[in-house]
Amino acid sequence: MELNDGLIFGMDKRIHFWSFLVISLLLGIGVLLLSDRQYARGKLSYLWLSLVIFGTAEEYRQYGDPDRSAEFLDAMANMFGVSVGLALPLIFTYSIKFKKYQLVKSFKILMMVLIPMFLGLIYLNEVPFVTME
Repeated sequence: MELNDGLIFGMDKRIHFWSFLVISLLLGIGVLLLSDRQYARGKLSYLWLSLVIFGTAEEYRQYGDPDRSAEFLDAMANMFGVSVGLALPLIFTYSIKFKKYQLVKSFKILMMVLIPMFLGLIYLNEVPFVTME
């Protein structure tokens, strides 16, 4: 088995990562500033799930466009960007207050929604990132 490092860590994946990081960072800061402290945790969980589903659905949309390609690794880069982007304001806010925080409360939604979407992208993946010899 041989991994294609250029495809896995290429410029396209970095663009996906950084764009979703910036979007989620700005939205995360907005949620923390505009919502009550007691509701911020739930709102950030919904924001994370919404942005990850949006990023994955965008890859499915690209599958129907003849000029674009749907890639599993793009969806993963989107998810990592959202996770880091929402973790940064959360870590900053709660490090000031010395509290421990659990970012994702509902793991059932993650399993029921995202795993099938990622498996579908692996099936539809047009550019193989792993070759079996």
